[in-house]
Amino acid sequence: MDIRKAFEQGKFLEIADAAPESRTPEEDLMVGISLFKVGRETDAMAVLSGIIERVRELARAYYYMALMHRGRGDEEAARSCLESYLSFYPDDDEALDLLQEDQDEAPLMNEASPELARIYAGQGHYRQALEIYSHLLKTSACDPQVSREADRVQRMHLIKTLEGWLERMRR
Repeated sequence: MDIRKAFEQGKFLEIADAAPESRTPEEDLMVGISLFKVGRETDAMAVLSGIIERVRELARAYYYMALMHRGRGDEEAARSCLESYLSFYPDDDEALDLLQEDQDEAPLMNEASPELARIYAGQGHYRQALEIYSHLLKTSACDPQVSREADRVQRMHLIKTLEGWLERMRR
């Protein structure tokens, strides 16, 4: 059965009966709406709840898109992605911190340096430290000490992120 075509034609009862044939999230949505329209609210709720859970998991893409936009200097796009992400994960402290950072402040130093990266890392601002290390590793000869420091900060950043996720799961 072509669920999309049947949906466009308003054949909701036929779609409800063909629910197991649904193969895509779009078809699942049409099935859920059709089930609702024919009065099978319990079944519709189950289908739509499954869609929402999938969407929630896929919404993590917004967070990583925000990081990429920020890395490219597109703060407006980064902010938009973070706002979308936070509508699904409102308790994500790291995303909230990224959104609330005041981008208008002058940097402490005009030039990226290992010392600045160490300061940020020492204060627990691992993402900022990683951005500096990334810049240093791209623009200069690979200093083994800087590379080791960057690896250590990356591990600390991952640990902090995982701890945040665990804390949110406990709530």
